[in-house]
Amino acid sequence: MARPTEGEKIFYLSKHLEGARSQVCSFLKTMQVNKTTGFLLEIAAVSHDVGKAHHDWQRYIRGKTSSNPNHAKCGAIFFAYLAYHFLQNTGLWEQHQFDWLFITRDIADHHGILKGFVENEGLSSNSFVRIDMAGLANWLYEVFPEMREIGIGITAECINDWQNDYEDIVTDTIYAFYDREEAAARSLDEQMDVLQQWRNHTAKLIAADRFDIEHIKDQRFAVSDWLKVAKNIREFCSTGKDCSLNQVRSRAQKMIMAQWEQNRGHSFYVLEMPTGYGKTVTALKLANAIAREGFSKIIYVAPYLSILEQNAGDISNATGYQSMQHHSMALLGAGRKKRAGPTSEEKILDENENTDKFSDLFVQSWANPIVCTSFVQMMKAVFPRRAQETLRRVYLHNAIIIIDEPQIMDAAVWNLFLKGLASLERICNLKVIFCSATMPPFTYGLLTKPTKLMVQSCKSDNRYQIKVVDPIDAEGCVQRLNKINEPSSAVIVNTIYDACNIFELLPQHEEIERYLLHGLMVPLHKKMQIEKIKRALEEQQKGLGRAQVQVISTQILEAGVNLSFQYMYRALPILPSLTQAAGRVNRHKEKDEGMGTIETGKLLRNGKDTRFIYSNALCRLSDEILFQKDVWLEEEMGELVTTFYQHMFTENSYQAVLQDIKKAMAGDWEGLSRHEVFDNREYYRLPLFIPFDWIENEDLLDKGVRFLLDEFRFSSPWDIYELFIDKTTRQSWTYEKRKKFNILFNQFVLQVPAEKALKLAAKEDFLQKRIPIIMDDRRYDAEKGLRFLEDEVSDSFI
Repeated sequence: MARPTEGEKIFYLSKHLEGARSQVCSFLKTMQVNKTTGFLLEIAAVSHDVGKAHHDWQRYIRGKTSSNPNHAKCGAIFFAYLAYHFLQNTGLWEQHQFDWLFITRDIADHHGILKGFVENEGLSSNSFVRIDMAGLANWLYEVFPEMREIGIGITAECINDWQNDYEDIVTDTIYAFYDREEAAARSLDEQMDVLQQWRNHTAKLIAADRFDIEHIKDQRFAVSDWLKVAKNIREFCSTGKDCSLNQVRSRAQKMIMAQWEQNRGHSFYVLEMPTGYGKTVTALKLANAIAREGFSKIIYVAPYLSILEQNAGDISNATGYQSMQHHSMALLGAGRKKRAGPTSEEKILDENENTDKFSDLFVQSWANPIVCTSFVQMMKAVFPRRAQETLRRVYLHNAIIIIDEPQIMDAAVWNLFLKGLASLERICNLKVIFCSATMPPFTYGLLTKPTKLMVQSCKSDNRYQIKVVDPIDAEGCVQRLNKINEPSSAVIVNTIYDACNIFELLPQHEEIERYLLHGLMVPLHKKMQIEKIKRALEEQQKGLGRAQVQVISTQILEAGVNLSFQYMYRALPILPSLTQAAGRVNRHKEKDEGMGTIETGKLLRNGKDTRFIYSNALCRLSDEILFQKDVWLEEEMGELVTTFYQHMFTENSYQAVLQDIKKAMAGDWEGLSRHEVFDNREYYRLPLFIPFDWIENEDLLDKGVRFLLDEFRFSSPWDIYELFIDKTTRQSWTYEKRKKFNILFNQFVLQVPAEKALKLAAKEDFLQKRIPIIMDDRRYDAEKGLRFLEDEVSDSFI
């Protein structure tokens, strides 16, 4: 047996291995590999689960023991034995010994963490005595008659004896690989190509194993679909004619498309447009035009879930085809069906309702024509850490990748990401579009500069001005805000403490509606708070609601939140952050007369600048540029940010990380896969469940959360936590049901700095329950989020 029975249906191991080989053969039709490498992949498919034939594993799968023997190592050794003797007996060992080295590692890792080939030295000592080797040999000779013809013996004694020499063979092969690479003197880009080609082979092998259980068909755009997409985008753009900025956007999009017509055929494009000019729709138009060159899939990549979820809906509405979201909080199965015409969130939920248990495999394989995913998931595609993460590469070929707001990525890994992405572009035939108003440089990551498609603000289109003001403290910020007569205003500060402090200091006023937004609010609360702000601003524009709307926030407002204010005070950050924040001022040019205003200056606490979340070097560079004059217009900001990045990468090119490519080539793959797109070194956090009650504001729930609450019939957060504690019930669920519950549960989970978390829950609660619940409802406020004192928390930001 290969896996547990379903009723009376038995899943035989021989059928699974033959099915995996069939999947590999189908992949080989589109892979550019030579015949021998392809045959090795076929042998790998047939060998990978041979360890399941072991007597102990069969007892485990039949429920006679709880011990789950490691079958992957056994499969790796079985492949190594067969492939080694095949290559030796056919005189092909010298040419393909490194394929043998890499594929052996892949089989050993096919259910876990991907390791480097130097780890192959620890795979021996697998006994084949308790496997039906006679039956295995007869079956294998039928699958591969050439094995019998060239005289490869398949007995426990042969394989066990050969393992005595295995370690020496691996060591010799590794040194031969080192010698070849030293002689070749490959560049870093060439080394990356070797590594990425290896992981493409890994992906096909992993997919062959998974897809035999349930074949996942790759859904792509045909030529006729692209024609419908073009038509739907035109109709989508025409719906915004009443917007005062629409003419500016339309003109900008035409300029971008005209620039592309003059620069066709390039692999990398940079789409630089001011915030609010419709970068996403322009990128879709660009992708639709590029598709004429033979591309059939769109992968949209965003840094934050707020941007991702918002733009996934916009992409579906604009193209008329349902996008599929892949991120930690995405519902399974969304996007399984495609259709022409406008889409809706209700349609997504209908599709989720009918999703089968393999929908997660569909999502992980990026098998939809439009995929919307996060930086985190894209990084895992480029440098997968686990075998399952390679699946997103299986159907990546001939795709157009749109990467939104790339400047948010940690600068320390930016060049490495570019090297890996460029290699995938060469191997998988990709087109890449970077979109931002504040683009970092590509000098050290790409071999050739990407083609720039750019539109800048002109004097007549300036929506805002930035004024540099003197330093103030929290009370000074409150005084400044009280003097503002604009109908909508926002304050963005650098730390959660400062946001809460300013909000507490603001006096109550019956004509002013005030909101607080920061990172110590559970995800559900943040979403509902943003929806409240959005509705308040919409009502105000209609002449309803209160006279003024004021929002105090951390950097959450800077990117991915489609809100617009007439005035903003931004506690001095670095230039790219300031420019992103400015994009929330007079965003749609809705201000009747003049421009919106952003005032920025140092926000002091106890006499000290609260910018310590940014490095001193970046603050210095930013100040040198920004403080050259007191007032800046929108049209000037693009050049300022470009200058900032030029100086930043001149002082530190961030090339040290590229040495990890050499480490991976020396056998340490985890040197690459360990990298993350965001700098998570701030401090250690612990998870807490917050019983945030949504009932009074149920109309603010997004449809995805409401769907899950209805499916599980929860009426309070206490019901959710009670089921979390009941592990026995959850263990009886299907994988999909557990995934849905986890998505909903995490809407109420807050990652809290450890020093604060241990004041809210006992250490024993974390050890016993893993995610304890806050029992004291006074510690979390429906308006202000998690309550804390100044000495209770470090200076956390977003």
